[in-house]
Amino acid sequence: MHYNNLAFEHIGSVKNAEGVLRIDIKTRQCVITKADVQRLIEQWPVSIYDIAEVIRTCGQPEEIGQAWISRSGKAVMFRINGFSYVSPLSQVKGILSGEKKYAHLAMIVELPEPGCPAGAAGPAAVAGVSS
Repeated sequence: MHYNNLAFEHIGSVKNAEGVLRIDIKTRQCVITKADVQRLIEQWPVSIYDIAEVIRTCGQPEEIGQAWISRSGKAVMFRINGFSYVSPLSQVKGILSGEKKYAHLAMIVELPEPGCPAGAAGPAAVAGVSS
């Protein structure tokens, strides 16, 4: 089965919380530290942390993902616990400058090829059908 078609499903937002980027994904909140926000804008990959772990560990959490600027330079890519998300870089820069309140966050979803249901074999392999 091939997954060449991508879809973007709105799932949350990115906000500026006193210089920290807060990533709100339905049931989870993550952060990129103040120190790493500037590194991200300079196109360096940075770590993402779960807010609950930051609080629970008194500021010594384990990394749960990474963020980086896309090759095209038009988006911020997020990889959090094995899932891929994207936000327009222009919107992220807008929240950092104070022009915007939040940036849209979308989950990248892979869709199966049209006309080929998941797990389906080719036409010749359908039981009870002869050519």
